[in-house]
Amino acid sequence: MRRDHRPKWLRDLAVGYEAWWARRFLVPQFDALGDGWSFTRPWHVEVFGRGVRAGRDLHLLASRDEVVRLTTWPPPNEAAAITLGDAVLVTGGVRLTAAREITAGHACMFARGATLSDCDWHEMHDRVAASRGARPVRLGDNVWIGDGAYVGKGVTIGDNAVVGARAMVVKDVPANVVVAGNPAAVVKELDPAAPMRTRAALFIDPAATSAFFERAWDEAHGANTFLDWLRFKVAPRRDD
Repeated sequence: MRRDHRPKWLRDLAVGYEAWWARRFLVPQFDALGDGWSFTRPWHVEVFGRGVRAGRDLHLLASRDEVVRLTTWPPPNEAAAITLGDAVLVTGGVRLTAAREITAGHACMFARGATLSDCDWHEMHDRVAASRGARPVRLGDNVWIGDGAYVGKGVTIGDNAVVGARAMVVKDVPANVVVAGNPAAVVKELDPAAPMRTRAALFIDPAATSAFFERAWDEAHGANTFLDWLRFKVAPRRDD
């Protein structure tokens, strides 16, 4: 599909259904969730275990082939937690798996297929025994985890850091740097004095942001009609 053929009322109906479904079936799975959340295809988001919490304006984007998984699985008689700050973005295929603790600050972004895990999950010499060597993973504010990157147990990542696509992070990452590679190493330093605009800026005035996106959609798709959408569903053309 080269563009969205739905008329606005049909698009609004779909968005409303997603919100209803998420409120009814997904939101109760969180121990705490702030206002302003937005979940795309929420039926492809899996929240497993207790202790999953998120702040305001959490955005989750999932799909059938890229399920988002937020999992806590502590040892018996212990507790685990996943805690996300405000204005966090989680895209398709992301997995956060905690036997003890994963924490991400405000305005963090997780690109497609990123994985964070605070545990090895199996012992080295006894592959049947569950590992008890979990160590917390902690991300500062405005951290960007790139496509397919992996962040392992015990890692702390500083504010504004960027983890490059497919990077393997097994050691701490300082603030204001870009890391890449396997194992990840610093490849660039950011200027901490330079102005930094984060996702949190989108939600300073939520009504204005929502109106902006509505105008953008109308400009691109405002001429859509129901009959054209039906025709596209049964007989798509090359110019669709």
